[in-house]
Amino acid sequence: MDKLNLQTKFAYGVGQVAEGIKSRGFDLIAFFYFTQVLGLSGSLAGTAVAIALIFDAVSDPVAGHLSDNWRSRLGRRHPFMYAAALPLAISWFVLYLPPAGLGQTGLFFWLLICAVLVRASMTLYHVPHMALGAELSDDYDERTSIVQWRTFLGMVGALVVIGAGLNLFFPASEEFSNGMMNPAGYPKFALASAVIMFVTIWYSAWGTRKEIPNLPGPPAEPIPFSLRGTYAEFALAWQNRSFRALFLGFSCYGISISIGTTLGTHVYVFFWGFSPTDLSIVLGLTAAGFVVGVIISRRLHVRFDKKASLIGAASLSGVLGILAVVARLVGLIPDVAAPFVFPGILGVVGIGAIAAGVGYTSAGSMMADVAHDQFARTGRAQQGILFSAVAFSGKIGSAGGHFLAGVGIDLINFPLQSAPELIAPDFIFRLGLLSLIAAPIAATGIWCYTYYRINRASFESADAEPPRERLSELLNEVQPIEPTGVPAGTD
Repeated sequence: MDKLNLQTKFAYGVGQVAEGIKSRGFDLIAFFYFTQVLGLSGSLAGTAVAIALIFDAVSDPVAGHLSDNWRSRLGRRHPFMYAAALPLAISWFVLYLPPAGLGQTGLFFWLLICAVLVRASMTLYHVPHMALGAELSDDYDERTSIVQWRTFLGMVGALVVIGAGLNLFFPASEEFSNGMMNPAGYPKFALASAVIMFVTIWYSAWGTRKEIPNLPGPPAEPIPFSLRGTYAEFALAWQNRSFRALFLGFSCYGISISIGTTLGTHVYVFFWGFSPTDLSIVLGLTAAGFVVGVIISRRLHVRFDKKASLIGAASLSGVLGILAVVARLVGLIPDVAAPFVFPGILGVVGIGAIAAGVGYTSAGSMMADVAHDQFARTGRAQQGILFSAVAFSGKIGSAGGHFLAGVGIDLINFPLQSAPELIAPDFIFRLGLLSLIAAPIAATGIWCYTYYRINRASFESADAEPPRERLSELLNEVQPIEPTGVPAGTD
């Protein structure tokens, strides 16, 4: 399996829209809704989302193991993709329909239970979908193209849906000068986005069905599911140094991104005074910049290889992510209403989005190469467990980011259920400072990426050789993961 037709790559990429809506929706819409509109404590909101993410992270390896070993006429991945669509759409819609009169405890449990259901449904779909992407082609560059389509359509589709929703469902009114404070718009947004999530998942599964006969099958002797077996599979993967680099890097960067996106709507609405229309323009530019980044990533991979592209993009994105906030905090932007502020922020956002597009594409393609490298090393097709483990790392990081952001909102005593124009400058200053805690954590993630070892030469060398060791021998020699998080031994 080398080259794919555009129709198949488009169908596969469209499947990422649902995950993008879920992720961006939680960060940009749900957290703001439950805290600023419904009045749920930031600590409780952050804790609820963090618990759901931890549950989600734990369930990822389970989904990966089941998918890797599944036998059916629809292959290993597609049955899960079809099955997840309806429960995901229903639970996402219900999330935004809490009964009136719920207090802090009631809102906490409503958010917690619905978030768990949403994320469990998404795991059932997303882990097999990601693993499918690594199996559609064995070509080093074609895998970048597949990830480009997935990254491009997922991020852009999600941002377009959310951006359009901000304009359609959150208009300003006499009662709400900023439509984001109007609770009536959220159920409408939820219904529209739930329908889109269902349709895109089914289209992706249906559009890639012709590739099922060409995909790897389950092992001749599947390993029965058990926690011990899942741990053994993960421990086998942990021996791969490049996998460790991405796993730890994604964990740190997941915390950083989660802090930034969770606080993102607060920062745009309160720190910069943006309206829903302004925010939709920001999201539109983010989508456009992301497209550019995805498009140029393949050329950058040819020129600099994937690791350098990821590290450079992540570094640039991290610096730009804090640049404007720092400028205002130190007094370089005394008036957010000044005519240069909005265009200036758009410029920073656009360049940062290009870097993000390169980074996302590079990371996804590198993970597919790890799966290829792992098969060359062990003879074991571990795409499901590898992608679920990396998803696990990102979700654990995201859980930490949501928790830190929520607790931070309470620590700075940020007013809840208050119109933007009523927030005192001191609280706005504190909000800006809070948003900066993501930077050092992102830097740690970038440092982890430096330990990634796969490049074009090593990929082609591994591809030319048969697996070096039998799986049974490796499983008997699995090295333990020490409490420090540093793996025992080397490659």
